[in-house]
Amino acid sequence: MLSEGEYYKLPPFWGLKQYQKPHFRPKLPPLFGCFGLVLFDKLILHIFCYIQGLSLVLLTFWAIFNIEHPLSSGDIMVEYQLPLFFISAYLDLTDKDNELVRYFKSINIENIRPVMKTAYSGPGPTGYETSLILSRILKVKQVFISDRVLTKRLRENATYRILCGFTLNKTPAHTTYHTLRRKLKAEGFAQIHEKFVREASNLGLLTPEIPRLPKRMRKGVILVGDSTPIRAYCSSKGERLPDGTWLFTDPSVAFGKPHHRDKYPVGHKAHSLITVTGIPMVSIVSPRNKSDKDFFPLLEVYQQRFADIPVAYLVLDRGYDGEEIHRGVYERYGIIPVIIRKKMTYPKGFKKDGTPLCRYGLPMTKIGIDYRRKRTKYACRKKCQRAKQYFLPCHYLDSENDNGLIAYTRFKDSYRKYGPIIPGTVIYKKLRPLGTAIERNYGLVKENRYRMEYTNTYMGIENVTIHVIEHDMVLTQHILFDYRQRGKISPLIKL
Repeated sequence: MLSEGEYYKLPPFWGLKQYQKPHFRPKLPPLFGCFGLVLFDKLILHIFCYIQGLSLVLLTFWAIFNIEHPLSSGDIMVEYQLPLFFISAYLDLTDKDNELVRYFKSINIENIRPVMKTAYSGPGPTGYETSLILSRILKVKQVFISDRVLTKRLRENATYRILCGFTLNKTPAHTTYHTLRRKLKAEGFAQIHEKFVREASNLGLLTPEIPRLPKRMRKGVILVGDSTPIRAYCSSKGERLPDGTWLFTDPSVAFGKPHHRDKYPVGHKAHSLITVTGIPMVSIVSPRNKSDKDFFPLLEVYQQRFADIPVAYLVLDRGYDGEEIHRGVYERYGIIPVIIRKKMTYPKGFKKDGTPLCRYGLPMTKIGIDYRRKRTKYACRKKCQRAKQYFLPCHYLDSENDNGLIAYTRFKDSYRKYGPIIPGTVIYKKLRPLGTAIERNYGLVKENRYRMEYTNTYMGIENVTIHVIEHDMVLTQHILFDYRQRGKISPLIKL
């Protein structure tokens, strides 16, 4: 028998303090020596070894055959090969309620692969390819403030590495992302975003049926346009030059109009076109002092990328209310501009809303708009015949035509006042409230969800443009993910 105080102390990682020595000395088969564990000659330790070894083997094989990631929109899948000891990553990847994992599993890699192969088609190593773009999506999704923070999180978190497709111990340096921006440029990122938009178009998310809108409308996408300021990453204290301009450490920034959020309104301005459902179509960046009325470069970019996706209506706020924009949008691009009007003054013979009056001062009724002849048709409908007030005889009362007096307003006289759409029409009244969609969209991207302005640590229009397009890409993928997972079409309007 052992004396009362004869005990054997176990290593602390077993969670046991001590136990009495047994009298027998069983031997463990040499097969389990491969686990690298110190084999003790005590029975309880042998049991622990058996359980640990068997559990790790079963866990590894189960993970290899059960964790999958889609490579395309079809059924082609590849397997995540989990490393042996990354239990935290294993738990994340097998958690069906993990929103981030499900988000990355829904990404169509074929939207990224062709652009990356073209950019890295020269001699030399192919690099990380699609994993770099996936890590850029991760940066926006998790609101990492800079490229250095992104690379640090990738090194520390195995789940992030596996979701982005990096190998176990090989992650990019922060300078790799500088090379990525130099190779792809803003145009390359825009091509990737275009593929996400076309994926949404194939699902019908660009032109969903909106019950609140009239049924007799032009067929096509309804776009909303606006701009938003982006604060400069450089110092806002510049040097005033003799010609009156300012020079900053980032030559691409400029002074803009004062804003209630900015003490020094120095930076850039992002101009965007989105659908009424919230899908960003195109975005460009300019210095902050550029006027909103210089809107046509944005439409030119849209026509180059999505010439096969026609636009029916373009909703703009009152900052764009100018004759040049009304005329240019319709004449050059064939789009009906729905622009919120500032105060307008019509000549004698018109109501305040632009409706013509008959010879006795009664408002006429709009019959229809002839877009081919660029005119709007009105008729009196013999209102004086039904009026309680006495009028002098009107020779149109004897006309066989029920419309009576016919009058026209022509677009060429003033696109802002007379067409192709005016404030009194039903379409204008229905589409006007949708103009706030882009403001809510900017709220999602800039402040509430992805903090686009807060995470802007880049200088130069090219780099800031890439930063904006990355957020457009993530928001588009978020809408695709919501639609596939929950059937939700838009984060902005209820459908």
